[in-house]
Amino acid sequence: MFDLTIPFSHATSLVRRIFSEALLLLRLAVRLWTYLGVGWKWSIQLLRLVLYAMLLLPGFLQMIVFYVFSPRVRRSVVYGPKPRQRLDLYFPPHPHPHAAYPVVIYVTGGAWTIGYKAWGALLARRLSEQGVLVACLDYRNFPQGDALDMLEDVNTGISWVLSRIHRFGGDPDSVTLVGQSAGGHLAGLALIKQVGKGETGGGHSGVAWSPACLKAFVGVSGAYDLAALAEHLHRRGLYRNVFDRIMTLGCKGGARPAFEALSPLQAARRLPPGAAGMLPYVLLIHGTADKTVPAEGSAQLCEALQSSGAPSCRCLLIPGKTHTAFLLEDPMRGGRDLLMDTVLGAVKGSGDSENHVYGTLCPGFLCDMAGWVCPF
Repeated sequence: MFDLTIPFSHATSLVRRIFSEALLLLRLAVRLWTYLGVGWKWSIQLLRLVLYAMLLLPGFLQMIVFYVFSPRVRRSVVYGPKPRQRLDLYFPPHPHPHAAYPVVIYVTGGAWTIGYKAWGALLARRLSEQGVLVACLDYRNFPQGDALDMLEDVNTGISWVLSRIHRFGGDPDSVTLVGQSAGGHLAGLALIKQVGKGETGGGHSGVAWSPACLKAFVGVSGAYDLAALAEHLHRRGLYRNVFDRIMTLGCKGGARPAFEALSPLQAARRLPPGAAGMLPYVLLIHGTADKTVPAEGSAQLCEALQSSGAPSCRCLLIPGKTHTAFLLEDPMRGGRDLLMDTVLGAVKGSGDSENHVYGTLCPGFLCDMAGWVCPF
């Protein structure tokens, strides 16, 4: 049914593809630099990001080796004709020909500017080791696209997975959607818009798909109230002129920002009567020490969905956790991986976290230092 082997003869092609993607990301980074300029806030944040990556380098190197060479990872599967409409598939070890594995669709974060499908490799690796088939979506980032382009990509990717994942051994009746940070915003907006059958206005937002096909949605440190975030992010280095251009409705150049139309919180509040009943189980996870995206946004979205009639919505606020602690520092430290176990609980439908212990990828003191310098 599916073959996970990578013949040696294909090694050159694999290296070329990875090199090509690296060049694309570099070109986009240069274009992004022209928008951001050399403002001191952004420059400091960039320096902190470099230091953060260096401190976690022992863990990153292990994940790079896994991502590039593991036969369990099928990279850059095409899910649509547009740029960056690609996804990575992470298969469980020793897949069975007639298995039907539960599926996670993961939408990565990255401040709508530096997101990439490989950022979810650590979570995807651990989920796949527990028998879950994981699809990590890539999507256009700014300045390659605006928020509407990103929403189109996410909708197209979700639809592709729902209609084709059975060909790869996935169970189409057990699909969980997970989004982190900007990915939480895009995944949450895609879900709520599909439920409400609402138009974003001024353009297209990708193909339609049925929310009834999802078992659960898990939002991690998601950005759900854009109007409240605009000035907050400006003070932290994502300048207002850039954020305004990201959050437009597809009109390149001088379009005004459309925070209300592109906010999951506002979309939830505008759901027509009875529409929220189509929502799957919703779990919103947020750290109370998140300085990039305040946790209040998750609490407000949960309240709005409950008021709209969502069958089951829960907001889990974790004391002392930062924006990236769930995704990187804590999992690399070893021991219990809270995000992994919580997502796995949602995938299994238990509603409770699992409790697994994992090995160390990076020394604890480096993880502590990385958490201190992290710009997010």
